[in-house]
Amino acid sequence: MDILLAEYSAIGLILGLLLGLTGAGGSLVALPLLLSLHLPLRDAIGVSLGAVALSALIGAIPRARQGMVAWRPLFWLTLTGWPGNAVGQWLGRFVPEAVLIIGFCLLVLWSAWRMWRGSSQPRQTGQATRNGPLLGVGLAVGLLSGLMGVGGGFLIVPGLLWFTPLSMLAATATSMAVIALVSGGGFLLYLSGAQPPMAQLSALAAGGALGVLTGNRLAMRLGGVTLQRLFALMLVAVSLSLALQKLLG
Repeated sequence: MDILLAEYSAIGLILGLLLGLTGAGGSLVALPLLLSLHLPLRDAIGVSLGAVALSALIGAIPRARQGMVAWRPLFWLTLTGWPGNAVGQWLGRFVPEAVLIIGFCLLVLWSAWRMWRGSSQPRQTGQATRNGPLLGVGLAVGLLSGLMGVGGGFLIVPGLLWFTPLSMLAATATSMAVIALVSGGGFLLYLSGAQPPMAQLSALAAGGALGVLTGNRLAMRLGGVTLQRLFALMLVAVSLSLALQKLLG
């Protein structure tokens, strides 16, 4: 049991570290790792939501104190993210596990491609905030969060960069705040109909808290093309590993 809790803590550490560094990706790694510990898919999704929400909240608080969180985009993204999460969890009851796994793998591969491609593109500045597209991004984030237990930062960060004048650090900070709210709401919905393994959840959350605080500090010093491309390669490895494990036995 102690070994199992240590494994959950290690998963949380990885989750939080990626979240603090990039504002995204923690849950993309956490979900397949939780499944590798033989946690049922529905519980893995619920536990992932809880750990991601708490880690993102802990990471967002110091960034908010530094004035990096953009509150208006946060409002628009959360406005559609909450109902989208509820719809996603409802749809998840009718979607076969194999379909969810395939969808998740395709999603991870798309995210990896986007991060690799985006690493070489210059950042455009001066554009005005476009609320309509942000509402669409929030809805997509909520749906994916409810269906697959992902935080959605891999959609939030590029959405903020495309449709607002925010810098990368501000987009990352705002992404964590949105993830905390949307995933937190999804976790409360999950708790209304399930009883997650609290010891494992606590270990996961503790590791996530340590990881996101460490990632926050590293994000101020690191970044750039190399970090994004390494992360993209890691996402490809996660996707292929999950597909081999769950679909091919």
